[in-house]
Amino acid sequence: MKILTFRPGDIVPQSGIYRVEHDAHRLMHECTLVKDTRFPKCRKCASVRFELLRSVNSWKILPFRSSAILEEFAELPPRRNKAV
Repeated sequence: MKILTFRPGDIVPQSGIYRVEHDAHRLMHECTLVKDTRFPKCRKCASVRFELLRSVNSWKILPFRSSAILEEFAELPPRRNKAV
């Protein structure tokens, strides 16, 4: 069975507890994320990865907030249509 991993900026597919793996600067840890938000980015490394450990009802968890390690992923600006 293939394990799905996610990257910063991806949309969180399911509310739950996620394993967070970084480059060598930090040991693995966990965070809770709410469905339809964006996966956060690491303040130090570009190769942080997320893996769902356990799904949780979103009404039972608080929304993600930036910390010393992870920060919210900035929303992408709206796309402009090029004039033809």
